[in-house]
Amino acid sequence: MEKRSTSKKYNSTLEINAVPAYFLLACLLVALYYLLILLAPFSTVLVFAAVLATAFHPVYRAIGTRIKNEAVSSLLTCLLIILLIVIPFIVLIFLLAGEAVNLYILLQHKLGQGFLDPLFQWQHSGPVYDWYTRVFPGFDPSSWDITGQITAFVKDFSGILLSRVQSFVTGILGFFVNFLIMIFAMFYFIKDGSIIVKKIMALSPLPEPYERKLFTRLKTMINATLYGIFFTAIIQGFLGGIGFAIAGISQPILWGTVMSFFALAPYVGTAFIWVPAVLILLFTGSFGAGIFLLIWSILLVSSIDNFLKPYLIGASAKTYSLLTFLCVIGGIYVWGFPGLVLGPLVLTLLIAMSEIYEAEYRPLLKELDHGGM
Repeated sequence: MEKRSTSKKYNSTLEINAVPAYFLLACLLVALYYLLILLAPFSTVLVFAAVLATAFHPVYRAIGTRIKNEAVSSLLTCLLIILLIVIPFIVLIFLLAGEAVNLYILLQHKLGQGFLDPLFQWQHSGPVYDWYTRVFPGFDPSSWDITGQITAFVKDFSGILLSRVQSFVTGILGFFVNFLIMIFAMFYFIKDGSIIVKKIMALSPLPEPYERKLFTRLKTMINATLYGIFFTAIIQGFLGGIGFAIAGISQPILWGTVMSFFALAPYVGTAFIWVPAVLILLFTGSFGAGIFLLIWSILLVSSIDNFLKPYLIGASAKTYSLLTFLCVIGGIYVWGFPGLVLGPLVLTLLIAMSEIYEAEYRPLLKELDHGGM
Protein backbone atom coordinates (compact mmCIF):
# COMPACT_ATOMS: atom_id res chain seq x y z
CA MET A 1 0.00 0.00 0.00
CA GLU A 2 1.39 3.37 -0.98
CA LYS A 3 2.31 5.51 1.97
CA ARG A 4 1.21 9.11 1.74
CA SER A 5 3.39 11.85 3.06
CA THR A 6 1.82 13.78 5.91
CA SER A 7 4.02 16.83 5.36
CA LYS A 8 2.50 19.70 3.42
CA LYS A 9 4.47 21.96 1.16
CA TYR A 10 3.99 25.58 2.27
CA ASN A 11 3.56 27.99 -0.62
CA SER A 12 4.13 31.65 0.24
CA THR A 13 4.25 34.77 -1.86
CA LEU A 14 6.86 36.25 0.48
CA GLU A 15 10.49 35.71 -0.36
CA ILE A 16 11.99 34.78 2.97
CA ASN A 17 15.48 34.77 1.50
CA ALA A 18 15.15 38.49 0.66
CA VAL A 19 14.39 39.54 4.24
CA PRO A 20 18.07 40.05 5.19
CA ALA A 21 18.57 42.26 2.14
CA TYR A 22 15.51 44.36 2.97
CA PHE A 23 16.60 44.60 6.59
CA LEU A 24 20.08 45.70 5.57
CA LEU A 25 18.64 48.28 3.16
CA ALA A 26 16.28 49.61 5.85
CA CYS A 27 19.14 49.93 8.36
CA LEU A 28 21.24 51.68 5.73
CA LEU A 29 18.46 54.18 4.94
CA VAL A 30 17.83 54.90 8.63
CA ALA A 31 21.54 55.44 9.27
CA LEU A 32 21.79 57.65 6.17
CA TYR A 33 18.75 59.66 7.29
CA TYR A 34 20.25 60.44 10.69
CA LEU A 35 23.64 61.18 9.13
CA LEU A 36 21.97 63.75 6.85
CA ILE A 37 20.30 65.30 9.91
CA LEU A 38 23.70 65.59 11.61
CA LEU A 39 25.36 67.09 8.53
CA ALA A 40 22.45 69.36 7.51
CA PRO A 41 23.79 72.43 9.42
CA PHE A 42 27.05 72.14 7.47
CA SER A 43 25.65 71.06 4.10
CA THR A 44 26.33 74.40 2.39
CA VAL A 45 29.87 74.54 3.79
CA LEU A 46 30.59 70.99 2.63
CA VAL A 47 29.27 71.73 -0.87
CA PHE A 48 31.50 74.82 -1.06
CA ALA A 49 34.45 72.75 0.09
CA ALA A 50 33.74 70.07 -2.53
CA VAL A 51 33.38 72.65 -5.32
CA LEU A 52 36.62 74.42 -4.42
CA ALA A 53 38.43 71.10 -4.01
CA THR A 54 37.27 70.05 -7.47
CA ALA A 55 38.25 73.36 -9.05
CA PHE A 56 41.70 73.39 -7.46
CA HIS A 57 42.48 69.70 -7.90
CA PRO A 58 44.74 70.42 -10.92
CA VAL A 59 46.72 72.76 -8.66
CA TYR A 60 47.00 69.96 -6.10
CA ARG A 61 48.32 67.59 -8.78
CA ALA A 62 50.84 70.20 -9.97
CA ILE A 63 52.10 70.70 -6.40
CA GLY A 64 52.19 66.92 -5.96
CA THR A 65 54.67 66.56 -8.81
CA ARG A 66 57.20 68.48 -6.73
CA ILE A 67 56.11 67.49 -3.23
CA LYS A 68 55.42 63.80 -2.93
CA ASN A 69 53.67 64.08 0.44
CA GLU A 70 49.90 64.14 -0.18
CA ALA A 71 49.05 65.83 3.12
CA VAL A 72 51.55 68.65 2.55
CA SER A 73 50.36 69.12 -1.04
CA SER A 74 46.73 69.31 0.13
CA LEU A 75 47.65 71.76 2.89
CA LEU A 76 49.50 74.03 0.43
CA THR A 77 46.52 73.92 -1.94
CA CYS A 78 44.18 74.94 0.91
CA LEU A 79 46.48 77.84 1.81
CA LEU A 80 46.46 78.94 -1.82
CA ILE A 81 42.64 78.86 -1.87
CA ILE A 82 42.58 80.96 1.30
CA LEU A 83 44.96 83.54 -0.18
CA LEU A 84 43.30 83.75 -3.61
CA ILE A 85 39.60 83.42 -2.73
CA VAL A 86 38.67 83.44 0.94
CA ILE A 87 40.70 86.43 2.19
CA PRO A 88 39.78 88.67 -0.79
CA PHE A 89 36.14 87.70 -0.30
CA ILE A 90 36.21 88.64 3.40
CA VAL A 91 37.93 91.94 2.63
CA LEU A 92 35.37 92.65 -0.10
CA ILE A 93 32.48 92.00 2.30
CA PHE A 94 33.81 94.49 4.85
CA LEU A 95 34.48 97.09 2.14
CA LEU A 96 30.95 96.55 0.84
CA ALA A 97 29.57 97.01 4.34
CA GLY A 98 31.23 100.41 4.63
CA GLU A 99 30.21 101.51 1.14
CA ALA A 100 26.64 100.28 1.61
CA VAL A 101 26.27 102.42 4.74
CA ASN A 102 27.80 105.43 2.98
CA LEU A 103 25.57 104.92 -0.07
CA TYR A 104 22.45 104.70 2.08
CA ILE A 105 23.31 107.97 3.83
CA LEU A 106 24.27 109.66 0.53
CA LEU A 107 21.06 108.62 -1.20
CA GLN A 108 18.95 109.89 1.67
CA HIS A 109 20.73 113.26 1.44
CA LYS A 110 20.73 113.55 -2.36
CA LEU A 111 17.13 112.49 -2.83
CA GLY A 112 16.04 114.93 -0.15
CA GLN A 113 17.73 117.74 -2.11
CA GLY A 114 15.97 116.79 -5.36
CA PHE A 115 19.05 115.34 -7.07
CA LEU A 116 16.92 113.53 -9.69
CA ASP A 117 14.67 116.50 -10.52
CA PRO A 118 16.86 117.85 -13.40
CA LEU A 119 16.59 114.49 -15.17
CA PHE A 120 12.81 114.79 -15.48
CA GLN A 121 12.31 118.44 -16.41
CA TRP A 122 10.86 117.23 -19.72
CA GLN A 123 7.72 116.22 -17.80
CA HIS A 124 6.78 119.88 -17.32
CA SER A 125 8.05 121.75 -20.40
CA GLY A 126 10.18 121.47 -23.50
CA PRO A 127 9.93 119.77 -26.91
CA VAL A 128 9.40 116.28 -25.44
CA TYR A 129 6.52 117.55 -23.31
CA ASP A 130 4.96 119.40 -26.27
CA TRP A 131 5.28 116.33 -28.55
CA TYR A 132 3.75 113.99 -25.98
CA THR A 133 0.77 116.22 -25.18
CA ARG A 134 0.16 116.69 -28.91
CA VAL A 135 0.35 112.98 -29.77
CA PHE A 136 -1.48 111.80 -26.63
CA PRO A 137 -4.00 114.50 -25.75
CA GLY A 138 -5.54 114.14 -22.34
CA PHE A 139 -2.41 112.59 -20.76
CA ASP A 140 -0.27 114.95 -18.73
CA PRO A 141 3.33 113.69 -18.15
CA SER A 142 3.70 116.04 -15.19
CA SER A 143 1.25 113.86 -13.26
CA TRP A 144 3.65 110.90 -13.39
CA ASP A 145 5.59 110.50 -10.17
CA ILE A 146 8.67 108.99 -11.83
CA THR A 147 11.02 110.61 -9.34
CA GLY A 148 9.01 109.24 -6.43
CA GLN A 149 9.03 105.73 -7.87
CA ILE A 150 12.79 105.83 -8.50
CA THR A 151 13.34 107.23 -5.03
CA ALA A 152 11.31 104.42 -3.48
CA PHE A 153 13.14 101.80 -5.55
CA VAL A 154 16.57 103.18 -4.66
CA LYS A 155 15.69 103.35 -0.98
CA ASP A 156 14.35 99.81 -1.00
CA PHE A 157 17.36 98.50 -2.90
CA SER A 158 19.91 100.24 -0.70
CA GLY A 159 18.00 99.15 2.41
CA ILE A 160 17.97 95.49 1.30
CA LEU A 161 21.66 95.65 0.42
CA LEU A 162 22.47 97.26 3.75
CA SER A 163 20.49 94.67 5.72
CA ARG A 164 22.14 91.79 3.83
CA VAL A 165 25.63 93.06 4.47
CA GLN A 166 24.87 93.89 8.11
CA SER A 167 23.44 90.42 8.70
CA PHE A 168 26.65 88.92 7.33
CA VAL A 169 28.84 91.14 9.50
CA THR A 170 26.81 90.48 12.66
CA GLY A 171 27.05 86.74 11.99
CA ILE A 172 30.81 86.87 11.61
CA LEU A 173 31.41 84.40 14.48
CA GLY A 174 29.30 81.75 12.77
CA PHE A 175 31.11 82.54 9.53
CA PHE A 176 34.50 81.77 11.05
CA VAL A 177 33.20 78.50 12.53
CA ASN A 178 31.94 77.48 9.10
CA PHE A 179 35.19 78.71 7.62
CA LEU A 180 37.23 76.34 9.79
CA ILE A 181 34.93 73.44 8.92
CA MET A 182 35.28 74.28 5.22
CA ILE A 183 39.10 74.30 5.46
CA PHE A 184 39.17 70.89 7.17
CA ALA A 185 36.70 69.50 4.62
CA MET A 186 38.69 70.94 1.70
CA PHE A 187 41.89 69.39 3.06
CA TYR A 188 40.39 65.90 3.05
CA PHE A 189 38.41 66.39 -0.16
CA ILE A 190 41.57 67.43 -2.00
CA LYS A 191 43.75 64.70 -0.50
CA ASP A 192 41.22 61.84 -0.61
CA GLY A 193 38.95 63.08 -3.41
CA SER A 194 39.69 60.21 -5.77
CA ILE A 195 39.11 57.66 -2.99
CA ILE A 196 35.76 59.28 -2.10
CA VAL A 197 34.67 59.27 -5.75
CA LYS A 198 35.62 55.59 -6.15
CA LYS A 199 33.67 54.70 -3.00
CA ILE A 200 30.58 56.56 -4.25
CA MET A 201 30.88 54.84 -7.63
CA ALA A 202 31.16 51.44 -5.91
CA LEU A 203 27.95 52.08 -3.94
CA SER A 204 26.03 53.67 -6.80
CA PRO A 205 23.57 51.42 -8.70
CA LEU A 206 24.30 53.24 -11.97
CA PRO A 207 26.43 51.45 -14.58
CA GLU A 208 30.10 52.42 -14.35
CA PRO A 209 30.24 54.25 -17.74
CA TYR A 210 27.39 56.52 -16.63
CA GLU A 211 29.01 57.10 -13.25
CA ARG A 212 32.21 58.18 -14.93
CA LYS A 213 30.31 60.38 -17.34
CA LEU A 214 28.36 61.97 -14.46
CA PHE A 215 31.47 62.80 -12.43
CA THR A 216 33.34 64.01 -15.52
CA ARG A 217 30.43 66.24 -16.47
CA LEU A 218 30.15 67.64 -12.95
CA LYS A 219 33.87 68.36 -12.85
CA THR A 220 33.83 70.00 -16.28
CA MET A 221 30.81 72.15 -15.50
CA ILE A 222 32.15 73.18 -12.09
CA ASN A 223 35.38 74.35 -13.72
CA ALA A 224 33.48 76.06 -16.53
CA THR A 225 31.11 77.79 -14.11
CA LEU A 226 33.75 78.82 -11.60
CA TYR A 227 36.51 79.85 -13.99
CA GLY A 228 34.65 80.76 -17.15
CA ILE A 229 31.50 82.44 -15.82
CA PHE A 230 32.24 83.68 -12.30
CA PHE A 231 35.87 84.64 -12.94
CA THR A 232 34.90 86.56 -16.08
CA ALA A 233 32.13 88.33 -14.16
CA ILE A 234 34.59 89.24 -11.39
CA ILE A 235 37.05 90.67 -13.92
CA GLN A 236 34.27 92.70 -15.55
CA GLY A 237 33.15 94.04 -12.17
CA PHE A 238 36.74 94.86 -11.24
CA LEU A 239 37.30 96.80 -14.47
CA GLY A 240 33.92 98.48 -14.09
CA GLY A 241 34.80 99.57 -10.54
CA ILE A 242 38.10 101.04 -11.77
CA GLY A 243 36.25 102.96 -14.49
CA PHE A 244 33.72 104.28 -11.96
CA ALA A 245 36.53 105.39 -9.64
CA ILE A 246 38.36 107.22 -12.46
CA ALA A 247 35.09 108.87 -13.55
CA GLY A 248 34.61 110.16 -10.00
CA ILE A 249 31.55 108.06 -9.12
CA SER A 250 31.28 107.34 -5.42
CA GLN A 251 31.21 103.77 -4.02
CA PRO A 252 33.08 102.21 -6.97
CA ILE A 253 33.61 98.93 -5.06
CA LEU A 254 29.89 98.58 -4.46
CA TRP A 255 28.94 99.34 -8.05
CA GLY A 256 31.69 97.08 -9.35
CA THR A 257 30.30 94.24 -7.24
CA VAL A 258 26.77 94.89 -8.49
CA MET A 259 28.18 94.94 -12.03
CA SER A 260 29.70 91.49 -11.45
CA PHE A 261 26.24 90.14 -10.64
CA PHE A 262 24.70 91.65 -13.76
CA ALA A 263 27.62 90.36 -15.85
CA LEU A 264 26.02 86.92 -15.42
CA ALA A 265 22.90 88.12 -17.26
CA PRO A 266 22.94 87.33 -20.99
CA TYR A 267 22.75 90.14 -23.57
CA VAL A 268 22.16 93.00 -21.07
CA GLY A 269 25.03 92.20 -18.72
CA THR A 270 27.12 95.00 -17.25
CA ALA A 271 25.44 97.61 -19.47
CA PHE A 272 22.53 97.53 -17.03
CA ILE A 273 24.81 99.40 -14.60
CA TRP A 274 27.22 101.48 -16.65
CA VAL A 275 24.72 102.84 -19.20
CA PRO A 276 22.62 104.66 -16.53
CA ALA A 277 25.87 105.89 -14.94
CA VAL A 278 27.02 107.33 -18.28
CA LEU A 279 23.64 109.00 -18.87
CA ILE A 280 23.60 110.52 -15.38
CA LEU A 281 27.10 111.93 -15.90
CA LEU A 282 26.14 113.42 -19.28
CA PHE A 283 22.83 114.89 -18.05
CA THR A 284 24.48 116.42 -15.00
CA GLY A 285 27.14 118.19 -17.10
CA SER A 286 30.11 115.85 -16.49
CA PHE A 287 30.70 115.34 -20.22
CA GLY A 288 34.37 114.38 -19.95
CA ALA A 289 33.73 111.75 -17.27
CA GLY A 290 30.68 110.46 -19.14
CA ILE A 291 32.51 110.04 -22.47
CA PHE A 292 35.45 108.38 -20.70
CA LEU A 293 33.18 105.92 -18.87
CA LEU A 294 31.32 105.14 -22.10
CA ILE A 295 34.54 104.32 -24.00
CA TRP A 296 36.03 102.42 -21.05
CA SER A 297 32.89 100.33 -20.58
CA ILE A 298 32.49 99.46 -24.27
CA LEU A 299 36.13 98.64 -24.97
CA LEU A 300 37.02 96.87 -21.72
CA VAL A 301 34.09 95.97 -19.48
CA SER A 302 31.57 94.70 -22.02
CA SER A 303 34.05 93.32 -24.56
CA ILE A 304 36.41 91.31 -22.37
CA ASP A 305 34.04 88.36 -21.96
CA ASN A 306 33.99 87.83 -25.75
CA PHE A 307 37.50 86.35 -25.66
CA LEU A 308 38.14 85.68 -21.95
CA LYS A 309 35.14 83.42 -21.38
CA PRO A 310 35.75 81.10 -24.39
CA TYR A 311 39.43 80.88 -23.44
CA LEU A 312 38.66 79.89 -19.83
CA ILE A 313 35.75 77.56 -20.59
CA GLY A 314 37.14 75.92 -23.71
CA ALA A 315 35.19 73.77 -26.11
CA SER A 316 34.61 70.87 -23.69
CA ALA A 317 31.84 72.46 -21.66
CA LYS A 318 28.51 73.69 -22.96
CA THR A 319 27.15 76.52 -20.83
CA TYR A 320 23.64 77.89 -20.72
CA SER A 321 23.89 81.61 -20.00
CA LEU A 322 20.23 82.31 -19.34
CA LEU A 323 19.70 79.23 -17.17
CA THR A 324 22.91 79.91 -15.26
CA PHE A 325 21.85 83.48 -14.58
CA LEU A 326 18.39 82.43 -13.43
CA CYS A 327 19.87 79.71 -11.20
CA VAL A 328 22.27 82.23 -9.66
CA ILE A 329 19.45 84.68 -8.91
CA GLY A 330 17.18 81.88 -7.69
CA GLY A 331 20.01 80.44 -5.61
CA ILE A 332 20.62 83.79 -3.92
CA TYR A 333 16.88 84.14 -3.29
CA VAL A 334 16.61 80.66 -1.72
CA TRP A 335 19.98 80.24 0.04
CA GLY A 336 21.44 83.76 0.22
CA PHE A 337 25.12 84.21 -0.68
CA PRO A 338 25.75 80.42 -0.88
CA GLY A 339 23.24 80.32 -3.73
CA LEU A 340 25.94 81.81 -5.96
CA VAL A 341 27.46 78.33 -6.11
CA LEU A 342 24.54 76.10 -5.12
CA GLY A 343 22.24 77.41 -7.87
CA PRO A 344 24.56 76.61 -10.81
CA LEU A 345 25.51 73.33 -9.11
CA VAL A 346 21.87 72.20 -9.16
CA LEU A 347 21.72 73.13 -12.85
CA THR A 348 24.92 71.19 -13.52
CA LEU A 349 23.56 68.08 -11.80
CA LEU A 350 20.31 68.33 -13.76
CA ILE A 351 22.15 68.68 -17.08
CA ALA A 352 24.43 65.74 -16.29
CA MET A 353 21.52 63.48 -15.29
CA SER A 354 19.49 64.52 -18.35
CA GLU A 355 22.41 63.63 -20.62
CA ILE A 356 22.64 60.19 -19.01
CA TYR A 357 18.89 59.75 -19.41
CA GLU A 358 19.09 60.75 -23.08
CA ALA A 359 22.00 58.38 -23.72
CA GLU A 360 20.21 55.45 -22.04
CA TYR A 361 16.77 55.94 -23.58
CA ARG A 362 17.68 57.50 -26.94
CA PRO A 363 16.50 54.45 -28.97
CA LEU A 364 13.21 54.34 -27.06
CA LEU A 365 12.68 58.09 -27.40
CA LYS A 366 13.34 57.87 -31.16
CA GLU A 367 10.94 54.96 -31.45
CA LEU A 368 8.22 56.84 -29.56
CA ASP A 369 8.89 59.94 -31.64
CA HIS A 370 8.57 58.06 -34.93
CA GLY A 371 5.53 56.21 -33.64
CA GLY A 372 3.80 59.48 -32.86
CA MET A 373 4.44 60.90 -36.33
